[in-house]
Amino acid sequence: MKKLTAIAVLMSFAFPLSAQVNFDQGVDVKAFVAEASSAEIALPESKMTGIPTYSSRDCKKVEFKADSPLTSADIKLSSMEMYQDCHNIGYPVGQICTPRPQYYNETTRVIITEPRELKPDQKEVFEVCLWGPFLTIKPVESVYKYKSRVTFDGIYMTPKGLIETAKSVSTGRCTLAMDAGNTCIYRCPEGNYISRPNPFPPIPAPNQWVGPIHTPCAPTAQQTPFGL
Repeated sequence: MKKLTAIAVLMSFAFPLSAQVNFDQGVDVKAFVAEASSAEIALPESKMTGIPTYSSRDCKKVEFKADSPLTSADIKLSSMEMYQDCHNIGYPVGQICTPRPQYYNETTRVIITEPRELKPDQKEVFEVCLWGPFLTIKPVESVYKYKSRVTFDGIYMTPKGLIETAKSVSTGRCTLAMDAGNTCIYRCPEGNYISRPNPFPPIPAPNQWVGPIHTPCAPTAQQTPFGL
């Protein structure tokens, strides 16, 4: 009974769409429904809920001096993203959207994996940020160049030697300060930092016997007038 009622309602809406229905010869219900379904009725598209309409970023700076321990204090960060959940309802079809916030909280720390020598007047400063579910780190002031590894337990920074500032000044090029996998961060002669995408980012391990394939960042980069 419900099926017959649904067909009757559909036929009442579909009469203006078709002039070829001959009731004297009988009605091919399947063909009729297919023709009515193929009619061009403007339906609003449901919005994607996987892309946030807003995302906040929380950043904190971590400072290491010559006498500082190799592990920082805990860093607590929080971020919020706003999504739109949309659904098609009614006939003619309309759309109703409701906002849905998503909250993220992270407690991490920066860990220098190996000792390095800093002069009494030197310090290294890193900025740790939580942007939605993504945790990142970048140098603000650095003496050494680093390889970073972000995990749930903490952010591990492995020193890879001193940044060659003298060479930077003589060539006018920026030298590598940190290799973050997908991003290469360089320090320029003026003391500012620029970031460049790694043209060959890490590739996941193809099998259990071969580890991830990683191409290191280039040791230098040319500063452009367009900034980052």
